[in-house]
Amino acid sequence: MQKKTVKTKFNFVDFIIIALIVSLLAAGAYKLFFVNRGLTEQNGLIEYKVLVENVRFPTVEGIIEGQPIREVQTNIVMGTVIKKEVSPYKQTVPTLDGRVVLAEVPEKYNVIITIGSPAIVTENNIMIGNKEIKIGGPISIKSNIFSVTGIFYGVTVK
Repeated sequence: MQKKTVKTKFNFVDFIIIALIVSLLAAGAYKLFFVNRGLTEQNGLIEYKVLVENVRFPTVEGIIEGQPIREVQTNIVMGTVIKKEVSPYKQTVPTLDGRVVLAEVPEKYNVIITIGSPAIVTENNIMIGNKEIKIGGPISIKSNIFSVTGIFYGVTVK
């Protein structure tokens, strides 16, 4: 009886699979050693304000000083509440004589939330986690009690 020797050929598909595995390992190493390193290099403390308009009183009561704040989509910690400023929500209303006046809307409020956080401060931008802070830009924040959408109203670098 003769034994047949089986010789395996190196296929093109095998090459693609090996290349895919090597590229995934390289991408994982890059993310682990280079991308996430920026999150640990927070070099400054900032205070920023978020303007939230047209909210009800239970939402206003839910915003408590010292409360941790997170970003809604990524769940990254955005800081802690330092203070809140509440004012009545006003809306433009036409009068019978043709004028347009600002009138307070009952049971609706505007809130300016001041939040303190460590951040990465460079000459080009300010970043908290992976969120870039730009005045006038939208932000969705939450805590364990409330979730609101507002705009960046101001930033102070400490």
